[in-house]
Amino acid sequence: MVNLKTVILLVAATVIGCGSRPHPSVQPEDEVQILIPEKPGYRIAVEDVLSVRFFYYPSYNVDVIVRPDGVVTIPLVGEVKVEGMAPSELEQIIRERYAEILVEPEVSVIVTQFAQRRIFVFGEVKLPGAIAYSGMMTIVDAIANAGGHLPTANLANVVLMRRQENGSYVGRKIDVQKMLESETPDMVYVMPQDIVYVPMTAISKVNMFVNQFFERITPAWLFIIYGREAVEKTGEVIVR
Repeated sequence: MVNLKTVILLVAATVIGCGSRPHPSVQPEDEVQILIPEKPGYRIAVEDVLSVRFFYYPSYNVDVIVRPDGVVTIPLVGEVKVEGMAPSELEQIIRERYAEILVEPEVSVIVTQFAQRRIFVFGEVKLPGAIAYSGMMTIVDAIANAGGHLPTANLANVVLMRRQENGSYVGRKIDVQKMLESETPDMVYVMPQDIVYVPMTAISKVNMFVNQFFERITPAWLFIIYGREAVEKTGEVIVR
């Protein structure tokens, strides 16, 4: 748990800058688009507890926990990288494998215990830092949970950064001001590990800002955001 004093110190260090250091690569805007689903489906995460249930073969039922490397071990299937996978996708993998020994195996994967998830909100908000993620959270909800925006916030140019499968972050500019002023706002849903940045001034080049963001952010916040995948070594931050 990061206390308020620590958050203030970290954000101050972020603003001042900590020199140049390696950071996740960002692909050009014309080559990649940030995917913002209307309502994001659930994705399996590290430390989730999964219950695998066979409808007609209960003796094969098993409960597994997602390891820190994002992998689970299921009898007859072996090790499966499930982090970021939808439960239905894992069901299909298990169904195909067990079809070799069972007649019409019907299986369901149920998440019985959810790992802690967080969104990171920085910039012109009252309480910058990590906030707990809840299902169906919008970008407006995320800003509100960070104490709301400051009078100096430029809500027309909020940047939403999302991690891609290759480990890099891509950004998209969101006009939150228009959402707040509209009677029927087009809400943008955030996902766990998203980074929301509320700027003071307009940002013309989103991906240039994303690069600068990761250059200025402190190693401590990189570790908090990436968790087990960020390692500080010989003065560099290595993301695995």
